[in-house]
Amino acid sequence: MRYIISYVSTVSANVSNTGIKDLMNFVYSHNNNIGITGILIHSEGNFFQILEGDEETVRMMFERIKKDPRHYNIIKMLDKKIDANSFTEYHTPFTIISSHNSHSELHKFLQKEKINNPEHYESISYLIQKFMNLT
Repeated sequence: MRYIISYVSTVSANVSNTGIKDLMNFVYSHNNNIGITGILIHSEGNFFQILEGDEETVRMMFERIKKDPRHYNIIKMLDKKIDANSFTEYHTPFTIISSHNSHSELHKFLQKEKINNPEHYESISYLIQKFMNLT
């Protein structure tokens, strides 16, 4: 069974743009190497992340994320089992912006949430659109 955790958080004031770029590059490589799919988006001092994969791995990753001093005010939005991943790989904004396939996966994720998680769909959709400025 696959698992998903998603959250939003506030970037710490001491994290530079270079620090964010370095983080995005590391997360992209690391998560793809360990079989985590999803996305990490940075916008206007906030992070939005979706982690999909093996339950134990996703939970372990989220525990590490919660301890990371580069962000705070972590608000978990999803924490549940899923039948299948919405994403085929792990994305960061550097791949999302230039990749139509990545936009399609994000839309696919939203459509699944509309059906499977209707009580939280509006909030999730609103946040994703704020981060991605989707049309």
